[in-house]
Amino acid sequence: MIAFGILHFICLRSAGQMTMPDHVCPGQTKHYYVNPGRLTASTYTWWIDGRIVPETNTAELFHTWDSSGTHLLEVQETSSNGCTGLRISGLVLVIPRPEIQITVSDTLLCNGEHVVIHVKNPTVVSWGKWMYDLDVEAEPEISGHTASNTYSSPADLCEILFNRGREIHKIVYTFVPFILNDKGERCCEGKEVKITVWIHPGFKCREDLLNIPNAFSPNGDGINDVWNIIGKESFPGIEVTIYNRWGQAVWKSARGYPVPWDGRSRGKTLPVDSYHYLIELHDGTRSIIGNVTLLR
Repeated sequence: MIAFGILHFICLRSAGQMTMPDHVCPGQTKHYYVNPGRLTASTYTWWIDGRIVPETNTAELFHTWDSSGTHLLEVQETSSNGCTGLRISGLVLVIPRPEIQITVSDTLLCNGEHVVIHVKNPTVVSWGKWMYDLDVEAEPEISGHTASNTYSSPADLCEILFNRGREIHKIVYTFVPFILNDKGERCCEGKEVKITVWIHPGFKCREDLLNIPNAFSPNGDGINDVWNIIGKESFPGIEVTIYNRWGQAVWKSARGYPVPWDGRSRGKTLPVDSYHYLIELHDGTRSIIGNVTLLR
């Protein structure tokens, strides 16, 4: 009777040895081997999910795992005279890379305004602990921001940001999710998410970014027939309401100001006069108010 020397199935990692089952990340290459016995001339057949691994007949296997899920890894020893040993198996769990979901209330602020960054873990990890790094890179003129840190659970940020310079400056928040394994080791990094917030130096920067005419003449001559607000594309939630001198609302736009005011109210031509406007940006900042003169 021939005794075969497969004693146990081992997986190697940088931190040392571990027994099956194994946990790996997509794209990670792992080294597997069996401890051979007295028969040094043996060859080995390896299977992954029932399929023979080609061009591999030694006691060790290097394999890169590409698809997440649970995989069956098997190996069998064959002696030089053709006798086969037991078919040894182990499970390999390829863990999906962690994700992180970031939403931001605004990416363009005035000096001293606040921004809210919402952090969410959109998936439940099947092994280890979901965590993330936050790297904060601010230009020297920017202050009031959170320091870089590592978080073990989603933590929203509410930043009040200040720009001490004379030009517009930025701050970049980079979020990188990862898995912390049972040994406290970092593994399986996910895709990073970057958020860039620009801070204008002025306290009235919204008005600076919008070119709001103080008059227009809807007389049908094709020149200034509607009240165009230049720069509205930067504020997709912009909404405009027009009031007469008695404070009565005479016209209101849809969100985004898709159709400029043409000097009418409910289809009727309004008289020459000065009208009040209220511009709401719906981005968490204050409204803009002022006057516009309707001419003929």
